[in-house]
Amino acid sequence: MVTVLPAIIAGDQPELDERLAVVTGFAGHVMLDVMDGVFVPGESLDFDYTLPAGPRYQGHVMAVDPSRHMDRLAGVADSAVIHVEAVGDVAGAVAGARTRGLRAFLAVNPGTPVEAVAPYIPLLDGVLVMAVEPGRYGSPFLPRCLGKVEALRAMGPELVLEVDGGMNPETAALAVEMGADAVAVGSYIFGSGDPSKAYTGILEAVQAASPRGRT
Repeated sequence: MVTVLPAIIAGDQPELDERLAVVTGFAGHVMLDVMDGVFVPGESLDFDYTLPAGPRYQGHVMAVDPSRHMDRLAGVADSAVIHVEAVGDVAGAVAGARTRGLRAFLAVNPGTPVEAVAPYIPLLDGVLVMAVEPGRYGSPFLPRCLGKVEALRAMGPELVLEVDGGMNPETAALAVEMGADAVAVGSYIFGSGDPSKAYTGILEAVQAASPRGRT
C-alpha cells in the first residue's frame, strides 16, 4: 500500500491548526515541513507547536541543526527526515533521531547523488528523494530525480522510499512505478479548491501504478 502524506508548511500555530484541520479528516499520515531559514530560504514550524492526536506524523527537517527540531518531534512524530547535505555528522544525526524514539530517514536534494547516502543505508529506515529544490510549495518537478528511487531500491530493498516535490496524479504514479513507497504532496492538495478530492486523486493514481520489478 502506497502512502500519501500531505506536506504542511506553517509559520505559526493558527496556520498549523488550519492546515491540519483541512487534512486530518482524510489523511492518516502527515508530513511536517520544518525549515530553519538557513538550509532553505523559508521558515516553517520553527516554534513550539502542538499537534493533535490521530495522524502519524513525519518531520521533514530542512535545517542545519536538526537536534532541537527532533526534540519537538520526539513523542509526537513517528519519524524524522534529515538532509544529508545539511549536517557534518550524518551518522550522529541519524543516531540522534533513534535516541528520541524516531524512525530515521535521510533526504537527498536534486543535485545530490545517491552515493551520498549509501554508507548510511544499514542505519536507516528510509530515504526521501527530493524531486524539487526544497523549501517552497510549487517548485518545478524534476523528472530526472526519479532515477534515484530505482537506484536506492537496488541498494536497499527493505528501505522505505519516499518522493517529495511536484507531486500530482501523473508524477506520483511515475514515482511509484520507479519503486517509491510514499509520496509527499503540498501545493497540489493545499492549492486546490477541494483538498479531499485532490488527495483522493493522488491516492487512486498511486494505487493503480505498477512498481517495476514487483508483483
